[in-house]
Parts: sequence; structure tokens; C-alpha cells
Amino acid sequence: MKGMIFLKKKARNLLTYFLALVFTLSSFPATTLPVTNASAAEVVNGKAPGTTTPRTSAKEVVSLKEVYKDYFLIGNTVSPADLTNKDKYDFMKYHYNALTPENVTKPDSIWPDPTRDPSFTSADNMLTQVKGDGFYTIGHTLAWHNQSAGWPPSGQKYTEARASLKRYISTIAGHYSQRPYKLDAWDVVNEAMRDNPDNPTDWRNALRSGNNPTERPSKWFEAYANGGNGWDYIYDAFLFAREAAPDATLYYNDFNDEELPNKAIAISSMIKELNERYANEHPKANGRKLIEGIGIQGHYNLRLKVDNLEKVLKIYSETGCEISITELDVQFNGTSADLPPTEAQLKEQAELYAKLFMLYKKYSDNIERVTFWGVADNNSWRGTGYPLLFDSNRAPKEAYWAIINPEAYLGLNDLPPKLTSFNFGSDVFNVAGKAEFDVNVPKDVSNIDFSAANVTHQYPDDDVDVSVKLNPASGTVSAGKRAVATVKIAWKESPNISTTYKINFGHMTAEWEKDQNYKDTGYRSSLNIRFSDGKAQFKLFQEFYNKTDGKLEMLNSKEFKPLPKHTSGTLTINTDSSIDDGHLKILKLKKSAWNQNWTPINPARVTDFTAQENFWRLAKKIESGKTYIVVSASSGLALTNRNVASVPETGGVTNAKRGLAGTPVTIADKIIVAPQLIQDNMRFIFNESTSPDPGPYTSANGYTGYTMLSLVHGGLVAPSIMWRDLSSDKTAPLRTDTTIGDSALDRAVWFNTSIDPDTGETTLFSHTGSSNYTYALHGSENGFVGQGGTGPLKEYAAASRVKLFEYVSDYKYEDITSLGAEIRLDPMKRIVSKRDTSIPLTADVPNGSKAVLKKDGVSVASATFTNGKTMISIKGSDVDTGANYAVVVYDGSDILGVRILPVITVASATPTAKVERLNGNQNRLIITVKEVYSDDSTEDFTEEVLIRNNSADVYQVGLYKVYVDTKGNNKIRKCYIVNE
Repeated sequence: MKGMIFLKKKARNLLTYFLALVFTLSSFPATTLPVTNASAAEVVNGKAPGTTTPRTSAKEVVSLKEVYKDYFLIGNTVSPADLTNKDKYDFMKYHYNALTPENVTKPDSIWPDPTRDPSFTSADNMLTQVKGDGFYTIGHTLAWHNQSAGWPPSGQKYTEARASLKRYISTIAGHYSQRPYKLDAWDVVNEAMRDNPDNPTDWRNALRSGNNPTERPSKWFEAYANGGNGWDYIYDAFLFAREAAPDATLYYNDFNDEELPNKAIAISSMIKELNERYANEHPKANGRKLIEGIGIQGHYNLRLKVDNLEKVLKIYSETGCEISITELDVQFNGTSADLPPTEAQLKEQAELYAKLFMLYKKYSDNIERVTFWGVADNNSWRGTGYPLLFDSNRAPKEAYWAIINPEAYLGLNDLPPKLTSFNFGSDVFNVAGKAEFDVNVPKDVSNIDFSAANVTHQYPDDDVDVSVKLNPASGTVSAGKRAVATVKIAWKESPNISTTYKINFGHMTAEWEKDQNYKDTGYRSSLNIRFSDGKAQFKLFQEFYNKTDGKLEMLNSKEFKPLPKHTSGTLTINTDSSIDDGHLKILKLKKSAWNQNWTPINPARVTDFTAQENFWRLAKKIESGKTYIVVSASSGLALTNRNVASVPETGGVTNAKRGLAGTPVTIADKIIVAPQLIQDNMRFIFNESTSPDPGPYTSANGYTGYTMLSLVHGGLVAPSIMWRDLSSDKTAPLRTDTTIGDSALDRAVWFNTSIDPDTGETTLFSHTGSSNYTYALHGSENGFVGQGGTGPLKEYAAASRVKLFEYVSDYKYEDITSLGAEIRLDPMKRIVSKRDTSIPLTADVPNGSKAVLKKDGVSVASATFTNGKTMISIKGSDVDTGANYAVVVYDGSDILGVRILPVITVASATPTAKVERLNGNQNRLIITVKEVYSDDSTEDFTEEVLIRNNSADVYQVGLYKVYVDTKGNNKIRKCYIVNE
């Protein structure tokens, strides 16, 4: 472990916590920096109770950069005025070793007018001094949709915009690649992603564009899209920055990626693809990434879910980029300049900070820097939320003491025990700091057996308890359904000090993403593999058929090496160029995945481009964590997170009040068909929440409450939980522009009446039990407000009905027996085990095309087509029931078509014979052997022979020798197969 060694027993009370803190502080040298004399438990908003001026001590406050020197850099913002404030700058030098210019390197500050020269003086002077004082420095920022009014110049098209972007970045980043103000890193592109993209792996469509979101669109994207690809500005920005500042570490920086995983997935997808592109286009880079770092801004409030943040850290770690927390602050909910936080709130803030820094330490191998956005609360852009470690006097708040030793602060100063490894089958997994694993289960195994006997650790058994819980308890694993083992190791003396691991067991899965069709990607299909078996060599195919005549227009294929066992990965196949949208409408796409044995991995996904596969459909239930569009049943408008100063007294609104906007939508067959572009502010995430004052609307009475969050500029950055403001009449204002405190969450928790199973209608309402106020979400033609009062809910519910729509996917699948050019096998459509077979093939392929019979992927026979026909023969010794057979037709190295050949066995062979009298003493003997196969099909082999009366002999009938003894008068005495 890097850093300090903490006390070995849990701090169970204030005294033991204080001793833990003293132990920690004694690890650092004394300082003469003025600090408070209050203990960690006594400090409230930086002041000892009952005092107005903090007292000082030379020993208590330790340097943050010293505390975390073995983990990561500790940073803050800097402005030119800070350098003229000696006390503040000394404070900054004491605590921090990295500085980010808060504003002076933003476009509006350094070069607001493209027709004039940039103004470097202020930034130059500031950076020269801080570099001289030894700070690591980060430029912020080069390409941004905000604080960049002059860039790109208005009206520019792609070529001009690209030249402008190069001019700006080459000038600014190039200037600060020189001493004495040379920057160590740059936030090259800032906040380019929307917050809640529907299809996150399609990162191009997840970017801010020129019209989505309407509140904060990207002018760079819009200008690039005018004659080019809007998304290319991202790659160009990093490319120009790399050329201008070759020594700088280049970052992509964004916020609210921890709200939902979608945004982080989009960012990760973009970075992986752009780094891969750069590696291909710049081999002389020798493996250096174009985008080397990912910045998580970290503008939080106390409703942050730390588990979500850990998921994001895992996603970003997989890119191979370093990670930095670039703009950290944690604000309160419901505070203001006149309503400061209480002691309990300060404690809550401190606990969240402690949890954050425990997590940062856990991922310190990936985290390069943690930067706070402001030195003290009065320096913060979120000052009324009191978000920082130090108050307006730069006195430490409770949160400061919490992060000095977060484990001790949370009562976890005993390091939790950890596993070293676990095993499954013949494979051993080294834990090495990970907490979640995927384990491939062979396809022929349907139940896994996993217990504490499968895990190892380094502690005496008397010191720790290890528990394993399987879900399902039976350990059943089936196609698409995994079993999960939750493994917990804890100290026996302190069972709440533990480490929990999640082990997912599953058969290998392969799922198609939503396709992309861009100028720079071609028509691209991507397949996500999970629980790799380490053996499958995937072959991906795209078959485009003309719907008019059913003919194949294009067959595209790509082969891949096996993914390492137990891992996940994404395989991608694409056409050489994009396909025109108009042409797509006459096509049908069938995409499939096969392994090296020419066995389909799963059914083919079939796309008709005139039918929607992804859409907003009427929902019949509410699920926590899902995103919905809320539509007024009476007005037909969708609730939209945009302020309306006054919703007038029409459409059932009793009193004009401020509210939220509505967007017209068109619904057909319970699906939203217009507008085609659904803006971010029309979508609300419903998260289950508990009201502090629910009245009768409790879970015990069958009610579930939800907060409704719209991610326009982030729910943690711009507080966007919808809540009703106070009202004493029948109409309540709706707000999303400020935070609401936890004690008032009764006005932000929304319940619903039962959803009508036919119409999907329901009523969303909030209720305050102590005052008996009930307000339903009411939509008129002018917007949405709360409508209600102190009467019973039934008085308002009928007039305030809404419908909820959820985003769904409806994909079509087909079982696969062939692909590509049609290969006809008449009359032989299968082969029989251990039997020589000649198979006539017919296909519309060029002369000289080769048909190859594959047995488990290995060629066993071949033939060449002439005039669309050929015959391929296989020896019986090469036909095994356990093998997979396919005919693959090649034109050179190009695959033209594939046809699976089933292998069957003979279940039974039954001979029969009959005699037909002819003239004189001659008769006709007709012998038939009926074969019944393993697939229940049958085939008859028949032989006719002229015989005399009372003949007995062995006859060849197909593959069989049949003994027949006739008695005359059309009688058969004996008939059986002779076994040799």
C-alpha cells in the first residue's frame, strides 16, 4: 500500500477517531501556516463553536499534497489575482502541486476576437510565476461550446472551420509549449458529449451537435458539419494540439459521466476509436496515444452515488488512458447565501468527500491528479452550495479533516482484508486489486459449483470470515443468463470491515449493437462479446438483399482472432463506404456471426430499413433508473426541462405560475413518431426515492415515489430534479433551476396512480403529509405546473392525466442455415455418417469459383464450378456425427456463400419384398429397404429382379445385401439384411 499505515482497530467513538487523526497528522512535518485549533469533530464550517475568528496552531493542518504524495497530484485553480494575494498564494503553495488556470486560458479570455491578435500577457505572467514555483500546470481549454463566443467565426463551413480550429490551437497551444510558461497538459476538448445518449457506443450521435441540445449546442460541430463531418473536429483538435504541443499530455474533459453509464461509454468508445485511428495514421508515434488522459470534472452534490463513479473509473481504466479528477467540488442541496449548512450537513459532506478519496486511492494506479475547483467556498462558482474543503476564511471544514484520513474518518482505519486469487475449473484468477470478474462457463455446463473453497487469501483462517452467496442459489447458467457469486471477506473481530467481490459466470455471449452508417465508418455493425471462451475465431458477415427481387447485392465478411478467455471485446465489420439512406430503404440486412467451425454463434439479426428498430413506446409500468418521456394526455405536449416564466390560466390551470415547457409530439400506434430528434430536455430519469413527509402514500400502502431528473447540463452540475415550489392556492410552480434540500424532498418525490392497462394513462403527483397539500403534474397547451390543493387526490387526478413512453428496441432474428449466394443441394441436402456421398451443387457464381467442404473448419473436399454447377464428393471415413460441415464457395479469397450440411445417422433400415407374377414361370421380385434417419426423415432404396418360382438368393439393394426367399404364389418366406 502506498502512503501511511493506519491504525489497526476501528475508531468506534469520537475519542478513538481523534487519536487516529492525531496519529495521522504526526506523520507530517510541522508548519507555520495559520490554521484552526479545533479538532476534527469540533470544527463547524471552519470555525470552532462559539468563535468568530479561527484560532491557530503550527501543527494541526497538514499539506494535502503531502498527504497524497504517494497517490496522485493535488491541484486547484489559479487566477492572476491569486498571485497578488500573498496569504492566499502561500496557502495554495502549501496545499497544492498542480494548478489549472480558471479562466485566463479559455478562448473568451485569451483570444476573444479572431480578427485581432490573442492577448497572452496576463496568462504569461501568471504561468511564468507558478511554473517557477514548481507547479504542474494544465491549460483549460482549447475547444469548447461555452466561453468561446468568437470561435469558430460565424458562418464558416467545414474547410474554413478546420482552418480556424488549427489556427486557434496551433497559436495558443504552440505558445504555451515554450518556456518559461510551458504547460504540462491541456484540456483539449471540453464537454463535447450529451448527458444521456440513447446508443452510447455510437459516440458520433452522442456528441453535442449544432441542434442538440438546443440549450448548449456545439458551434464547432455545426461548422464542421457544413460540408464535412461534424464529429471530425474532435480528432482534429487533438491532432493540432499534438503538433503544437508535442510534450503536453492531452486530455478529454467532461462532467456528469457518473450520473449514468451511457455518457462514460460514449466517451470511452470515442477515445478508443480515435486513438486507434491515430495509431494507424501515425505509426511513428510508437504507441503513444493521441488522447492520453480523461478528465472527470467532479462537480457533485450530496446525492452523488459513489458506486456509479466507480463504474465510470472502471470504464475509463479500460481505455489505457490516465484519469484525472479535474474540477472537484461537492455542494449542498437547499443551501443559499442566507441559509448555510447545518452541522449535520457538514458531516454528510465530509463523509461523501471521505468516500470519494477512499475510491480515488483505490484507483490511484490510474488516477494522475485530483484538482479542486476553487480554494475556498467564497472562490467557488457554486459558492451558495458551500462545496469546498475550506470556508471563506480558508479555515478547514469538516470535509478537510475527512480526507486527511478517509478510512479513519469513516471508522474503517483497519484496512479491509482482500483475496489473493480464486479458481474455477483449471483456471486461476489473480485478484490484484480488482473487485469484479467475468468467468467463462463451458457451453455444456449448466450449473456451476463455487464456494469458499475456491478462494485464497493470505490471512490465518482464525482472523477472517469468507462467505460466498450464489444467485441463483442453484448456480444455474443458461444462454444469456449468468450466475453471480458474491464473495465477502471480513475481519472476524470487525465484520463490517470487509471487501466484497462480484464474480459473474456465464456462457460466451455475442450481442449486436445498433448499427452506424457514417461517411468515415461505412455501414458498420459491431458485435459485443462477453465471457469469451478463448477459442472462437469469429467470422462476421453483412448480407444486403434487394427487397424487390430478393437478390443479394453485397456480402461483406471479416475474420477475427480469438479474444483471451474470460474477457470481453467488441468486433466490428463495415462496408468500404456509407450507404445512401434512400438506397437503404430498398434493402434488407442480415448480419451473422460464425465460429471457425462454420457454426453460427447465434441467430442472424435482420433489419428492414423501412421499419423502426428503436423507438419511444407507451410504457405500462415505471421502473427505477429508467428514462421516460412524459406526455400530457389532454394537451399532447411532452414535459420539457425548460423554464416558462408564467403558464397562463388556461387548459385547466387555475392560477398563472412559473412552470416547465411542453414540446408537441405525434403518437401513432402507441409510439412517438415525431419529432424524430428527441431533445435531452424531454427525457426524465425516474429514480426511486423516499419522501420525508409522504402522508398516506407509503410503500406499505403500495406506493413508490420517484424523483424526476432531466440531464440537460447534468443533474449534479445543474440541479435538475423537478420539484414544486411552495403554494397556498390550487396551482404550484415547477422548478428545476435550483437544488432542493433533503428535508423538503416531499415536494420533489412524485407518486403515480395505477396505470391504465389499455390507455397507459396515469397521474403523477406529489404530496406533503403535514400540510395535506397534493399537487398533480398538469399539462396544458402552454406548459406544465402543479395543480391541486388540500382536497383529496381524486379531485385533481382525472384532469391531470399523463402517459409515459420508454425507449425500446425491437429486433428481428432468423435461424441460419446459409449465407450469401444461394447454394442449392438438390436432391442431397444432408450427409449421412460413415457413408460416401457425392453432392451436386448449383449456384449463381462465376466460372472457376471453388466449392470447399469444411469439416470443423478444415477442408476435406473441393470442386470447381462450371456454368454454375459442380459435384463435390466426400468419403464416408470423413463423415462424423460430432463434426460440423459446411460448403463454402470462394472466388479467390472472397467468400461468396455458405451452406450448412447437416450430418445424420441411420436409425434403422427395414427391408421388404413382394412378388409380381409375370407370364409363365417368371416373376418380378421388388425389394425395398427403408432407412429411417436420426432427424426422422426417411429414404427408400429399391431393386427389381426377375426370378423363377421358389427362388432364394442375396440381392444388392442400395448399400445393403438383402436375403429373400420366395415360396411362389406371390409369397415371401424370408427377407432380411445380411450383415457382413
